[in-house]
Formats: sequence, structure tokens, C-alpha cells
Amino acid sequence: MVDAAGLTRRASLALGLGALAAPLLSRASFAQGGRNARLVVPYPPGGTTDLTARLIAPRAAEALGSAWVIENRSGANGVVGAELVARSAPDGTTLLYSNEVLTVLPFVQRNVPFDLQADFTPVARTVSIPYVLVGGTGLAPRDMAALLAGLRATPEQFSFAGSSLGSVGQLATAALWQKLGVESTFVSYRGTGPAMNDLVSGAVSLFFAPLGPAIPLVRDGRLRAYCVTSAARQRVLPDVPTLVEAGFADMVYEGWTGVWGPQGLDAAFVTRANAAVNQAAAEPAVAARMADLGLTALAESASRFAEVIAAEIARNRALVAAARIQPQ
Repeated sequence: MVDAAGLTRRASLALGLGALAAPLLSRASFAQGGRNARLVVPYPPGGTTDLTARLIAPRAAEALGSAWVIENRSGANGVVGAELVARSAPDGTTLLYSNEVLTVLPFVQRNVPFDLQADFTPVARTVSIPYVLVGGTGLAPRDMAALLAGLRATPEQFSFAGSSLGSVGQLATAALWQKLGVESTFVSYRGTGPAMNDLVSGAVSLFFAPLGPAIPLVRDGRLRAYCVTSAARQRVLPDVPTLVEAGFADMVYEGWTGVWGPQGLDAAFVTRANAAVNQAAAEPAVAARMADLGLTALAESASRFAEVIAAEIARNRALVAAARIQPQ
């Protein structure tokens, strides 16, 4: 694989979510232990994780009668902020708002200083993030069938972008190569934005990209969408088939975001926080804005969140091993 820029995960959804993000301090000042809580986002401002956190956090805090202050602690592909939370007291005053990359990091990145299942308490998943395989308009294949035929025949003529180490895009790329029995060039970028720029310019051929930032480029005719990685077609791109429709029944890959606390978080607090987060994500204005961006608000129990984490860790461990991806 070719590393064009490094490991920092940054999506580029600068699409107006800030207008919905209410102030992050509510009037009341109650969290477990009677103090304000900080919500650590382990990525820079402006990406999908940060923006959805700013949509959900003030509303969840208000439902709890508390104050959640977002604190961006980026670095090492999300490790810096996550470790801060893992080493914090389990009193409800320090929480993590991160994403699915945590379920694959131990297999693709060296020296991850925490165990996702042993060192954290799952609170709630918040948003599902579909991905779409997009390519530049200069590519000869016009649809998914033609693209698959081209990849099988001449894989060396195609290159794939990735937004970060351990991203859904990297895993979906590795899985597709494995299914086809081929390998092309993989180029890792510092986030979705730079990858999209090179895709539009023709410097790279294909990209499993988050649906949100891809939608305007597809609609403007600057990119071509070949398939989505969700279980069903997406409302915002109704004519684009799924990978399942293309013959890959087990290839469903979606990103997501969620809230964790340190291990040992009080069960009663987890129950209250889970209900508050679910309520916030389901508010009509929030859900509608997310739907416009191809995101889906989730409403799951904390125990269901733990089940998802366990299943994805097992799947990602096997996929990384099968794809012979070496930790960096």
C-alpha cells in the first residue's frame, strides 16, 4: 500500500451542520457526581464525528439536565483522545464520542494503548454512515458490472484512495480485492477531503467514501457512483445499487459514531445517558439534517452497542488477517 499522507482521520462534511448545533452548555450543571461532563472527540473540528457530536451533545445534555462540553483531542488516528477517556475516572464526567475505527485499530496500528472492550463502557451508538464507491468521470467503466470486469481483467490499471488507516473504506477495499482475487494500488490520505480532490482530478481511480461528502460531487457530475456498501439502496442515490446486488451478499460496510465512558461507568447513568442520546438523535430537525447527508440516526440500547462492537472486532480481525494488512 502507498501512504500518501499519514493517518489522521478527517472527513469533509462542511455542509452546514453548524447551523443546527445548539450551544453546548445547558443552564443546569448536573452529571453523574454533580459536575459538568466533557465529551472528548478524538478528531479535529469539522469532520463527520465532530459535526454529529455537535448536533447530538447539547440535546442529550439538556435531556439529562447536565452540561456536556465538547473537547477535541486529535492525534494518532483517534488514539490520543480515546486513551484520555480510558484513563479517566468512571464518574460520568468524561465521555468519548468516536467512531467505528476503534474496532479495527489494534489490527492495523501498532501499540494501541487500550482495549476497546476492557477499558470502555459502551453508552450508545448515534449515527450510521453509509459508504459509496465513487470514481472519476474519466474512468472507462460506466457501471458496477463493467467496473468489476475491468478490475478482474486489469487490476493494475486501477488505484483506490483511503481516508485513513483502519477506515471503512480501507476495509471495504481489502474485502473487494479478496472477493475478486486481485490487488490494486491503495493510497492513504489525511482524510476524505484530500482523497476526494485527487479523485476528481484523476490522480486516483476509485474511493469507498462516506456518502455525505460524495453526494454533491455525484450530483454535479464530477464523480460517478458505482455502488453503496449499505444493506439497502440509499434514498439520496436511489439509482445506485448495493454491493449485495452486485453479488457480494456479505459485503455490508457502514461507518458509525457512538458514545463511550471509561470502564466501570455506573449502570444507572449508562441507562439515562443512552436514553438521552437516543432522544437527541431522533429529534426531527437532527434526523432530517442527517438524512439529507445520507446519515441515519440510531436508537439502540447500550447492550446492543456492545454486541455490535464485539461482532465488528471479530470481523475486522479476520478481514485484516486475510488481506495480509500489516500494522503501521
